[in-house]
Amino acid sequence: MSWIGILIGFYGYLFPGNINLMVVNLFQLKQYRFLTFILFLILLFESFYGVTTLLFLKIIYHNQFLYKTIEIFSLLLLFLLGIWMIIDGKKDIQTVQTNTNRRGIFSIIVHPQQIPFWMAITTLLSHAIYENITLFILYNAIGVLLLMVTYMLLGKLLFTYFNVNIILINKIIGFVYIGLSVYSIIHLLQLSKS
Repeated sequence: MSWIGILIGFYGYLFPGNINLMVVNLFQLKQYRFLTFILFLILLFESFYGVTTLLFLKIIYHNQFLYKTIEIFSLLLLFLLGIWMIIDGKKDIQTVQTNTNRRGIFSIIVHPQQIPFWMAITTLLSHAIYENITLFILYNAIGVLLLMVTYMLLGKLLFTYFNVNIILINKIIGFVYIGLSVYSIIHLLQLSKS
């Protein structure tokens, strides 16, 4: 049942964000060496966050203060990334592409959504995950890689079809990040009052 990691890896990066946008950008700019390095970083940190969360889930989950602190910190990072993406739209295309890559690398290393994502997945599928963690993480990495390749191959087609550019996509994702983080923080504050 560890093969379900492929679907989780694919789903985890399905929605457009800094990392996917950076991969598409690097592929379009034909920066294949740097792209290969970035794909390696994505798989390395995805696996690191997955294993870390899986191994320390009981400690994190039962310590509500630690869990809430991590969640709020992640949401604040997401909010700041959103602001950076919106402000970035006022610059020239070269600066925007460079900053897209910087945000992508930052998001790989300090991925704000990773720990809550892995906690939710583990809660839902613990039987499949703990059956063989190593195999599950390997399958998850395969799923992530398959999605990144899909983005590389279809990204240019989608950009052309919808006639959008990287500045507009950054702004849209920035507003989504801000909206999600504000909504989630308000929701957390309401839950803590009850």
